[in-house]
Amino acid sequence: MSFELIGIIGGLLIVLAWVMETVEAVRKHKSLIDLKFSVIFFFAQIFLAIYSWQKQDAVFLSLSSTLLVIITFEIAYSIHVKKVHKKKK
Repeated sequence: MSFELIGIIGGLLIVLAWVMETVEAVRKHKSLIDLKFSVIFFFAQIFLAIYSWQKQDAVFLSLSSTLLVIITFEIAYSIHVKKVHKKKK
């Protein structure tokens, strides 16, 4: 098995786990993750995506880009949920 295939499998498993957790949180209508963490993670993913692009590492670039999309959704959703809970009080 090539190292690239191992990387692809690992990346897919990370994304699958993250998506499953996100879907479960959305079903329960709860804030997904701490906003401080997610903002730091967002910027970290941007830097890692740039690094991956410069290194021409397609596997790591795909993983970083996908996680960047997921974390962007989680930030937007968490802000929305916090606004909804604030209005109910």
